[in-house]
Amino acid sequence: MYYHVVIKANGKIFSELDKDNLDEIKNDIVKPYLENEDFYFDSRFLNRQSITDFSIKKSELTSKDILHKIKIRLGNNIVFAVNPRDIIVENNEHTINITKNILKEVGITGSKNIHVENNLVKNKQEIFIVHGRDNESKISVARFIEQLGLEAIILHEQSNAGKTIIEKIEEHTDVGFAIVLYTPCDLGGLKESEERKPRARQNVVFEHGYLIAKLGRPRVCALVKEEVEFPSDINGMVYLTFDNSGAWAYKIADELNKVGYQIDKNKIKI
Repeated sequence: MYYHVVIKANGKIFSELDKDNLDEIKNDIVKPYLENEDFYFDSRFLNRQSITDFSIKKSELTSKDILHKIKIRLGNNIVFAVNPRDIIVENNEHTINITKNILKEVGITGSKNIHVENNLVKNKQEIFIVHGRDNESKISVARFIEQLGLEAIILHEQSNAGKTIIEKIEEHTDVGFAIVLYTPCDLGGLKESEERKPRARQNVVFEHGYLIAKLGRPRVCALVKEEVEFPSDINGMVYLTFDNSGAWAYKIADELNKVGYQIDKNKIKI
């Protein structure tokens, strides 16, 4: 028996076909999918939040053999420019969809998965803002978030209730998106060099990394003032220039729309 996994994420289709180890599929793909974790698939890491469709099918023949069988049936006079993945996705004649059964067999019920998704939707209106000592920038971004009809979550405005800083961060970051402000609040450089460059505060860098791990890269956007040194080890993350023209607001709206928000840019007044 052969198993075929097809996933749609960020508008693209990814697949792993003709797998013969079902336990491997359950442990390496299905389990992290249900537990809302990122996982390695089709030679890349997939962000769980970006996945919009997930299916597992089984067949007695390999995908190439199925394609060959269909070509023979249609005859040599017919042009048939289709790859094996398209056959698995579109054709149910030679495959059986076993997605629901596999999800149940993994041991995590569908109701638990629905509960996780509902929590994500419930907190989607909240946008967490990470900031340093630049109050003007913080207020500007918070006001922008409120213009969109969303709620800006700023850590120091939340009740302490005897909690440590890390406990507050854990509690208040169950959100749909986060914006990290890299403003020139500190100076830093190499020990052997006298040169000091403007940097964001250390808490900003820490919270940025924490949020990427918790929410996934597409749901975390850094706003960086031009003079600020950006950490080289997190290049490849989403970041925008925090300019005075206000263009950053429209770009953040684009990032929000990419992860499922429906932002009306006409509401933006910067």
